[in-house]
Amino acid sequence: MESIFYYPNTAGEFSMKKVQLVTAFFLLLLTACTVLPAQAVFSAVTNTDKVKIYSEPTDSATVLAVLKRGDVVKVHTKSADGQYWEVDHKGTHGWIIFKYLSPRDPSIETKHW
Repeated sequence: MESIFYYPNTAGEFSMKKVQLVTAFFLLLLTACTVLPAQAVFSAVTNTDKVKIYSEPTDSATVLAVLKRGDVVKVHTKSADGQYWEVDHKGTHGWIIFKYLSPRDPSIETKHW
């Protein structure tokens, strides 16, 4: 009795070799997805004054710094609840509420880091 996965190599039918190649491709893709970081580092700019950098992703955490409108930060990842971004700014590492950040305006110099 022949396997249900093996057919003669005729038009519209899969051979066992094709099934193996497709399986290998998806395993490779899955491996690549688990090795690559979930979030890439990118730049953002504060869109209002008095933006607080917190030590933890909660507004009850210690305030590490207060930024002004237009300050540029490096963004690493977001919090589990999606309300905060993990950032770096001039040596300070912490969390900012996401709504106070906008995509970086290329006209702003990186000296704000």
